[in-house]
Amino acid sequence: MKEVLALIEKKKQEFAQTPFRAFLQDKSIDPRQRLAWAPSFAPFAMSFKDFNHLVLHKEPATNKLQEMINQHAYEDGHHWVWFLQDLKLMGYDYSINFIDTLKFLWGKETQKVRSMAYNLFGMCAFEDDILMKLTIIESIEATGNVALFEIAQVAKELQQITKQHHPYFGQSHYAKETGHIQAEVEDVSSFLESIELTEAQREKAFTLVERVFADFTESMNEMLAFAQKHPYDQTFITKAVSPLSQRTLSAVGG
Repeated sequence: MKEVLALIEKKKQEFAQTPFRAFLQDKSIDPRQRLAWAPSFAPFAMSFKDFNHLVLHKEPATNKLQEMINQHAYEDGHHWVWFLQDLKLMGYDYSINFIDTLKFLWGKETQKVRSMAYNLFGMCAFEDDILMKLTIIESIEATGNVALFEIAQVAKELQQITKQHHPYFGQSHYAKETGHIQAEVEDVSSFLESIELTEAQREKAFTLVERVFADFTESMNEMLAFAQKHPYDQTFITKAVSPLSQRTLSAVGG
């Protein structure tokens, strides 16, 4: 796995250069607006619960790796509760009719976010090689480590406005994201590096890493576009895109 982990680290550094990250860091923008993409992330945040409980978690665990994945899936599979708490704290818990809700969650503006979730299900649901699932988990954790750090910085600013701790977007969630699978192993990095892969496994793992990072990058671009077009206090109203925002969107292919 050493070569695979090296690729993940390389892709992680590239992922850290996305326009979405720059947007989160821009303190000239109200922190509430920098998190205005939150509702558009709902299809993934809620699907991730099922991904962990229905796809990754397997009982009984027949080997150490599955035990590790089960521990990780149990922890990661409960973060959706924090997400809902934060949406409420941020003022998004208001009523819209059911048809409009469905149109929003399965609409064009959340298409990449949904595809990211679907692709993770597709890559893992019928995968017999547990090392490939481990590769996907490591890739997901790497993206989370980058994105949630920046999001937590914005949440610190938001807390000054709301006077509330935000469990999903704040520091407590980021603290759970070590960049590796969350399992009861003394030295996770060393353990993972010690795993030997065949050439065929290595090539497949490389492909999966590229796919996961591509999906997350496309989703972050979509979320950036959403935040630039929707005022945080009027989520379902699209505003005109400023020339600066338009240039940013053009740069990411929006």
